[in-house]
Amino acid sequence: MLLKSRRSILKRSGRAAMLAELPMILWAVLMVIAFPLIDLATVFLRISFLYAGIHYASISAARANSFSIPVDGKPSAKAETASKINQVKNSFSGLAVDNINTAILITKNDTLAITSQSVPLTTPADQSVNSYQIEVSADCSAEPLIPIPIPFKVDGLNAPIKLHLSAKQYCENPQGLTI
Repeated sequence: MLLKSRRSILKRSGRAAMLAELPMILWAVLMVIAFPLIDLATVFLRISFLYAGIHYASISAARANSFSIPVDGKPSAKAETASKINQVKNSFSGLAVDNINTAILITKNDTLAITSQSVPLTTPADQSVNSYQIEVSADCSAEPLIPIPIPFKVDGLNAPIKLHLSAKQYCENPQGLTI
């Protein structure tokens, strides 16, 4: 009889130890694995939204009829860029966009040398010599969903990730780049 009661005490103490350690194990799993993964997934999703916005802004800017001044009531490439990026930024939380830049990339067809300028062309576009692209770039940042309280800074876990995103599209109306 004494042996039987001793075995039941050993079984109970094993269960009790597991119950006593369970909160610490759950805390460690949540704080070390689950919350950081949620934060990184959130940051990745927000960066994806930002890149989609920059890409969409470059497409809209490449379709514009002018580079810096609105023509016939249609917005310029620079205005389209700012409008589309701000539309994406205001649609989602945790996003920040600074230093939006719209530039003309001129590629010489024979040497493939690329030059960039942020002002309209001084001479009309010559597509037999050059190809023209619109490049949209911006400094962006995406914040984590739940900042992890740790004593040091880790981008994506307790601080925003900062990136420089850009996208290029061939200009559909190169003659409008002089305006």
